[in-house]
Amino acid sequence: MAVTPVTAPPFVPVKPLIQIGPTATAVDIACAAGELAVEVDQDETTTETFCGSYTTYKPEIWTATVTVFPSYGTAGLWNLLRPLVGTLQDFTILPDTSKAAGPDNPQMTGKCIVKAFPFYTGSPGEPTSFDIELAIQGVPTFALALQAAAKAEKATA
Repeated sequence: MAVTPVTAPPFVPVKPLIQIGPTATAVDIACAAGELAVEVDQDETTTETFCGSYTTYKPEIWTATVTVFPSYGTAGLWNLLRPLVGTLQDFTILPDTSKAAGPDNPQMTGKCIVKAFPFYTGSPGEPTSFDIELAIQGVPTFALALQAAAKAEKATA
């Protein structure tokens, strides 16, 4: 089996797609955002025996955190996102909106619950931000078109 080196250049964020809610009526919060982090945590269990130490991992726990700047009105963050708090919602995250989803721009989808967030934060004359947290339910789906095609090709062969 040949070794495959990682040769792709580092990804540089420009403008992601961050949609929450059903596809036809989703709220895209990317223009209110200044930062996006999608992280995974996985607790481990280590068992010590007389013959050695064995580590296993529990299920993945995914969280998306979007640092946003508050806004109000019919097109504001508060008015559009607040009704989704505490409810199970579809979500889509695409690293770069200028490119189609694919191996160089994997799309992440799944279900999430929107955590309650502040109504107002700020000092006079200064924009301030806070975090929107999305508790992703289970393991999200990643659209990697070439991986799926390669798997199908392998299965056919």
